[in-house]
Amino acid sequence: MSKIVTGRQGTAGVSRGAQVSLVPFVYGVAGREELPGTALVRLLGDLGLTPAAARSLIARMRRDGLIAATPRGRAADYRLTGPFLAAFRQIRDGRPPSPTWDGFFHAVFYTVPEAHRAHRDRLRRAAALARYGLMQPGVLISPTDRRDQLLAELGGPLQEGTVYFGRVELDVTDAARVAHRAWELDELDRRYREHTERLHAALRETPVPPAPGPQGLAAYARLFGCSLVDTLRTPPALPSELLPRDWPLPGLLAAVGAAYAHFGPPVTAYVQDVVTAAER
Repeated sequence: MSKIVTGRQGTAGVSRGAQVSLVPFVYGVAGREELPGTALVRLLGDLGLTPAAARSLIARMRRDGLIAATPRGRAADYRLTGPFLAAFRQIRDGRPPSPTWDGFFHAVFYTVPEAHRAHRDRLRRAAALARYGLMQPGVLISPTDRRDQLLAELGGPLQEGTVYFGRVELDVTDAARVAHRAWELDELDRRYREHTERLHAALRETPVPPAPGPQGLAAYARLFGCSLVDTLRTPPALPSELLPRDWPLPGLLAAVGAAYAHFGPPVTAYVQDVVTAAER
């Protein structure tokens, strides 16, 4: 099941979230923060989207503030913005070192009347993009002060309800328990180990990587997509004292690096050829 298998993948049964994740994946393979629209549509087509579905996805992501457009003649270039840009740079530049536990979480205390549920949902979505965890209803936490990122995702102060910023002091044992729930660390631990084994199996079973081309790109996406998304689900820098024992993320990142070195060059070459052709 871990073997790299080439062939065109369809979009039937693919969730909207899975389609959205294809976009930053394409930028990551290209190694660019901005791509020509024609190249982006073609590469998404290689990953199973019809041209109409690719354009609809791009338009929806523009409305959600995940990408932005710059006119190019009668076409446009699209650049990553917001959390997608931050995730791209995190993968490119590497994760920052983990801080030490200072004895408290930075917290957001909020109340939003039930009649304004849409505002509450918008706050929760913005908090997730700003990498806050949910300690309990009405309390969001982060190992670092991320209020600027939260307000940026919100687009300004919450219009309904109340929001206060403060701290939640805990000893390290209780803080670790809270962190496990807030960021679903046990589930991530399991998924990281599964991804690591799958990547190792792919390296064993596919000594010769697929040749450059659309089929190789689709196979590469199937191999890497979920693992790269999951590496971004943890907080930007959670103190090591709060992580599960034998936290597998470093092992997964090493496996990603090894798989990239093996499978990546022909895929990157193909994507760069598509982008260069679109820029002419």
